[in-house]
Amino acid sequence: MNALDAMHARRSIREFTDELVPAETIRQLVEAAGRAPSSKNTQPWRLYLVQGAALDSLRSDYLAAFDAKSPAKPGYQYSPNPLPEAWAARAKECGIGIFKHKGIGRDDTAKRSAHDRENFRFFGAQQVFFLGTQASAYAHGTFFDCGFVFDNLMLGLTALGYGSCPQYSVMIYPDLLRKHIPGTEDTLFIAGLPFGRPKPGSLVNEFQPARLPADAWFKTVA
Repeated sequence: MNALDAMHARRSIREFTDELVPAETIRQLVEAAGRAPSSKNTQPWRLYLVQGAALDSLRSDYLAAFDAKSPAKPGYQYSPNPLPEAWAARAKECGIGIFKHKGIGRDDTAKRSAHDRENFRFFGAQQVFFLGTQASAYAHGTFFDCGFVFDNLMLGLTALGYGSCPQYSVMIYPDLLRKHIPGTEDTLFIAGLPFGRPKPGSLVNEFQPARLPADAWFKTVA
Protein backbone atom coordinates (compact mmCIF):
# COMPACT_ATOMS: atom_id res chain seq x y z
CA MET A 1 0.00 0.00 0.00
CA ASN A 2 1.48 3.33 -1.01
CA ALA A 3 1.17 6.56 0.96
CA LEU A 4 -1.86 7.87 -0.95
CA ASP A 5 -3.66 4.54 -0.57
CA ALA A 6 -3.02 4.63 3.18
CA MET A 7 -4.43 8.16 3.43
CA HIS A 8 -7.63 7.08 1.69
CA ALA A 9 -7.91 3.81 3.61
CA ARG A 10 -7.41 5.19 7.12
CA ARG A 11 -10.53 5.35 9.24
CA SER A 12 -11.36 5.23 12.94
CA ILE A 13 -11.53 1.59 14.04
CA ARG A 14 -13.73 0.92 17.06
CA GLU A 15 -13.63 -2.88 17.24
CA PHE A 16 -10.48 -5.00 17.21
CA THR A 17 -9.50 -8.65 17.31
CA ASP A 18 -7.32 -9.93 20.18
CA GLU A 19 -4.31 -10.24 17.87
CA LEU A 20 -1.25 -8.38 19.12
CA VAL A 21 0.92 -6.34 16.79
CA PRO A 22 4.37 -7.97 17.10
CA ALA A 23 6.98 -6.10 19.09
CA GLU A 24 9.36 -5.93 16.13
CA THR A 25 6.65 -4.43 13.93
CA ILE A 26 5.91 -1.82 16.60
CA ARG A 27 9.59 -0.96 16.86
CA GLN A 28 9.83 -0.48 13.09
CA LEU A 29 6.65 1.61 13.08
CA VAL A 30 7.81 3.85 15.92
CA GLU A 31 11.24 4.37 14.38
CA ALA A 32 9.63 5.35 11.07
CA ALA A 33 7.11 7.66 12.79
CA GLY A 34 10.00 9.37 14.56
CA ARG A 35 11.26 10.61 11.19
CA ALA A 36 8.56 13.29 11.48
CA PRO A 37 9.69 16.91 11.21
CA SER A 38 9.81 19.26 14.17
CA SER A 39 10.88 22.85 14.73
CA LYS A 40 14.69 23.02 14.89
CA ASN A 41 14.67 19.22 15.29
CA THR A 42 13.43 19.56 18.88
CA GLN A 43 11.46 16.28 18.62
CA PRO A 44 9.24 17.24 21.59
CA TRP A 45 7.06 14.14 21.51
CA ARG A 46 6.84 11.39 24.09
CA LEU A 47 5.18 8.09 23.19
CA TYR A 48 4.12 5.34 25.57
CA LEU A 49 2.86 1.87 24.67
CA VAL A 50 0.55 0.28 27.24
CA GLN A 51 -0.45 -3.37 26.89
CA GLY A 52 -0.92 -6.59 28.84
CA ALA A 53 -1.63 -6.42 32.57
CA ALA A 54 -0.81 -2.70 32.64
CA LEU A 55 -3.53 -1.99 30.07
CA ASP A 56 -6.03 -4.21 31.87
CA SER A 57 -5.45 -2.26 35.08
CA LEU A 58 -5.66 1.11 33.31
CA ARG A 59 -8.84 0.07 31.52
CA SER A 60 -10.43 -0.99 34.80
CA ASP A 61 -9.69 2.38 36.40
CA TYR A 62 -10.98 4.27 33.37
CA LEU A 63 -14.25 2.35 33.36
CA ALA A 64 -14.68 2.89 37.10
CA ALA A 65 -14.15 6.64 36.63
CA PHE A 66 -16.63 6.76 33.74
CA ASP A 67 -19.24 4.73 35.63
CA ALA A 68 -18.84 6.97 38.67
CA LYS A 69 -19.24 10.05 36.44
CA SER A 70 -15.96 11.41 37.77
CA PRO A 71 -15.37 15.07 36.82
CA ALA A 72 -13.33 15.58 33.67
CA LYS A 73 -9.94 17.20 34.25
CA PRO A 74 -8.24 17.41 30.84
CA GLY A 75 -4.80 18.94 30.60
CA TYR A 76 -5.83 21.15 27.69
CA GLN A 77 -8.92 22.29 25.81
CA TYR A 78 -9.28 20.48 22.50
CA SER A 79 -11.88 22.60 20.71
CA PRO A 80 -13.14 26.18 20.85
CA ASN A 81 -16.38 26.70 22.75
CA PRO A 82 -18.64 27.34 21.02
CA LEU A 83 -17.58 25.67 17.79
CA PRO A 84 -17.81 27.72 14.61
CA GLU A 85 -21.19 27.11 13.01
CA ALA A 86 -19.92 25.01 10.09
CA TRP A 87 -17.77 22.88 12.39
CA ALA A 88 -20.67 22.32 14.76
CA ALA A 89 -22.89 21.22 11.89
CA ARG A 90 -20.37 18.61 10.75
CA ALA A 91 -19.82 17.39 14.33
CA LYS A 92 -23.57 16.99 14.80
CA GLU A 93 -23.90 15.15 11.50
CA CYS A 94 -21.10 12.76 12.51
CA GLY A 95 -22.63 12.09 15.94
CA ILE A 96 -26.09 11.45 14.55
CA GLY A 97 -24.61 9.37 11.77
CA ILE A 98 -22.78 6.88 13.96
CA PHE A 99 -25.79 6.39 16.24
CA LYS A 100 -28.02 5.80 13.22
CA HIS A 101 -25.42 3.42 11.75
CA LYS A 102 -25.43 1.41 15.00
CA GLY A 103 -29.23 1.48 15.26
CA ILE A 104 -29.24 3.56 18.44
CA GLY A 105 -32.35 5.69 18.82
CA ARG A 106 -32.35 9.31 19.90
CA ASP A 107 -33.98 8.51 23.25
CA ASP A 108 -32.12 5.28 23.97
CA THR A 109 -29.97 6.68 26.77
CA ALA A 110 -28.69 3.27 27.87
CA LYS A 111 -27.27 2.40 24.46
CA ARG A 112 -25.90 5.91 24.03
CA SER A 113 -24.09 5.62 27.34
CA ALA A 114 -22.76 2.19 26.36
CA HIS A 115 -21.49 3.72 23.11
CA ASP A 116 -19.64 6.44 25.05
CA ARG A 117 -18.31 3.84 27.50
CA GLU A 118 -16.51 2.05 24.66
CA ASN A 119 -14.06 4.95 24.54
CA PHE A 120 -12.92 4.09 28.06
CA ARG A 121 -12.52 0.43 27.13
CA PHE A 122 -10.21 1.67 24.37
CA PHE A 123 -12.66 -0.17 22.10
CA GLY A 124 -11.32 -3.47 23.39
CA ALA A 125 -7.87 -2.92 21.86
CA GLN A 126 -5.05 -4.98 23.34
CA GLN A 127 -2.46 -2.24 22.75
CA VAL A 128 -2.71 1.53 23.11
CA PHE A 129 -0.25 4.31 22.33
CA PHE A 130 -0.39 7.47 24.43
CA LEU A 131 1.18 10.59 22.96
CA GLY A 132 2.45 13.40 25.14
CA THR A 133 5.00 16.15 25.52
CA GLN A 134 6.83 17.96 28.30
CA ALA A 135 4.13 19.71 30.32
CA SER A 136 6.38 22.51 31.56
CA ALA A 137 7.53 23.50 28.08
CA TYR A 138 4.74 23.03 25.57
CA ALA A 139 3.25 25.64 23.22
CA HIS A 140 0.90 25.56 20.25
CA GLY A 141 3.74 24.68 17.90
CA THR A 142 4.63 21.70 20.08
CA PHE A 143 1.20 20.23 19.37
CA PHE A 144 1.85 20.84 15.67
CA ASP A 145 5.08 18.82 15.83
CA CYS A 146 3.53 16.02 17.88
CA GLY A 147 0.70 15.78 15.37
CA PHE A 148 3.18 14.80 12.66
CA VAL A 149 4.27 11.76 14.67
CA PHE A 150 0.69 10.83 15.48
CA ASP A 151 -0.33 10.94 11.82
CA ASN A 152 2.69 8.83 10.87
CA LEU A 153 1.60 6.20 13.39
CA MET A 154 -1.95 6.05 12.07
CA LEU A 155 -0.94 5.91 8.41
CA GLY A 156 1.79 3.38 9.15
CA LEU A 157 -0.65 1.09 10.96
CA THR A 158 -3.08 1.35 8.06
CA ALA A 159 -0.37 0.54 5.52
CA LEU A 160 0.57 -2.56 7.55
CA GLY A 161 -3.02 -3.83 7.59
CA TYR A 162 -3.87 -2.68 11.10
CA GLY A 163 -6.20 0.03 12.33
CA SER A 164 -6.44 2.65 15.05
CA CYS A 165 -8.72 5.25 16.58
CA PRO A 166 -7.35 8.62 17.75
CA GLN A 167 -8.83 9.63 21.10
CA TYR A 168 -9.06 12.90 22.96
CA SER A 169 -11.89 11.47 25.07
CA VAL A 170 -9.55 9.53 27.36
CA MET A 171 -7.53 12.67 28.05
CA ILE A 172 -10.19 13.75 30.56
CA TYR A 173 -8.55 11.58 33.23
CA PRO A 174 -4.82 12.36 32.88
CA ASP A 175 -4.18 11.49 36.51
CA LEU A 176 -5.04 7.87 35.71
CA LEU A 177 -2.42 7.85 32.98
CA ARG A 178 0.18 9.24 35.37
CA LYS A 179 -0.81 6.59 37.91
CA HIS A 180 -0.29 3.72 35.48
CA ILE A 181 2.59 5.03 33.32
CA PRO A 182 5.72 5.55 35.44
CA GLY A 183 7.84 8.67 35.06
CA THR A 184 5.13 10.86 33.54
CA GLU A 185 4.78 13.48 36.26
CA ASP A 186 5.85 16.21 33.80
CA THR A 187 4.03 14.80 30.77
CA LEU A 188 1.12 16.60 29.18
CA PHE A 189 -0.87 13.82 27.55
CA ILE A 190 -2.24 14.82 24.15
CA ALA A 191 -4.08 11.79 22.77
CA GLY A 192 -4.59 8.06 22.98
CA LEU A 193 -4.39 5.64 20.05
CA PRO A 194 -5.90 2.18 20.50
CA PHE A 195 -4.69 -0.02 17.65
CA GLY A 196 -4.69 -3.54 16.35
CA ARG A 197 -6.25 -5.75 13.70
CA PRO A 198 -9.75 -4.53 12.76
CA LYS A 199 -12.42 -7.11 13.61
CA PRO A 200 -13.78 -8.68 10.40
CA GLY A 201 -17.46 -8.04 9.78
CA SER A 202 -17.68 -5.32 12.43
CA LEU A 203 -20.65 -3.02 11.88
CA VAL A 204 -19.16 -0.03 13.69
CA ASN A 205 -15.92 -0.27 11.70
CA GLU A 206 -17.90 0.29 8.50
CA PHE A 207 -18.93 3.77 9.61
CA GLN A 208 -17.16 6.54 7.74
CA PRO A 209 -18.38 10.15 8.02
CA ALA A 210 -18.54 12.19 4.83
CA ARG A 211 -15.50 14.27 3.90
CA LEU A 212 -15.58 17.69 2.34
CA PRO A 213 -14.58 17.80 -1.32
CA ALA A 214 -11.12 19.28 -1.78
CA ASP A 215 -12.53 22.33 -3.53
CA ALA A 216 -14.31 23.28 -0.30
CA TRP A 217 -11.04 23.80 1.58
CA PHE A 218 -8.23 23.86 -0.99
CA LYS A 219 -7.27 26.91 -3.06
CA THR A 220 -4.51 27.44 -5.60
CA VAL A 221 -2.90 30.87 -5.78
CA ALA A 222 -0.81 31.47 -8.89
